[in-house]
Amino acid sequence: MLFTKKNDTDFLLLLIKASENTLQAAQIFRNAVMGDEPPASYYPQLKELESQGDEITHQIFKGLNKVFITPLDREDIMELASKVDDVMDGIEATIARFDYMKITKSDKYMKDFSAVLVSCCQHILDAFKLLSKKKYMQITEHTVQINSLENEGDRLMREGIREIFHNPTDPYHDFKLKEMYERLEQATDACEDVANILESVVLRYS
Repeated sequence: MLFTKKNDTDFLLLLIKASENTLQAAQIFRNAVMGDEPPASYYPQLKELESQGDEITHQIFKGLNKVFITPLDREDIMELASKVDDVMDGIEATIARFDYMKITKSDKYMKDFSAVLVSCCQHILDAFKLLSKKKYMQITEHTVQINSLENEGDRLMREGIREIFHNPTDPYHDFKLKEMYERLEQATDACEDVANILESVVLRYS
């Protein structure tokens, strides 16, 4: 048995819930940049999901302070929870920028980034489900895909910034676009951080 008491925290279930919440946020972000409405109008929905994510992370950290037996090393659980929360924070921070930087529409790079984030978050969720079933070797299929998607995020950021400098328009608007691309790339970096932790878990437990 993984837990000693009925009221012990089910950490793997909470990680799945956190990743489901983050995937939902990524899907809403994609709707925001693909639709006709101003992306900032989606901010309240994403802020609510970000708050829910914080609560799940808090539950995990609180639970770790109460139990002696955990399904994975305590540090692994903490890092996985923290990095998934970083992905959520990155998505929420990006949609917030549409609001306070007064960006009224997305562009092709933001749209492509949104697809990358949805795919990354889906792979994270699938990997956590496998983790809960101790199917460690199958997790690698998802971490490889996440690493590849992170490389795509790097490419999108470079191409977006290259476009800014090769075809400059209004300097203030160009600065805002560069800020958006860099923040989106950081969100994909956080996805890769989750994958790297999962890979280390696979090496130790498989």
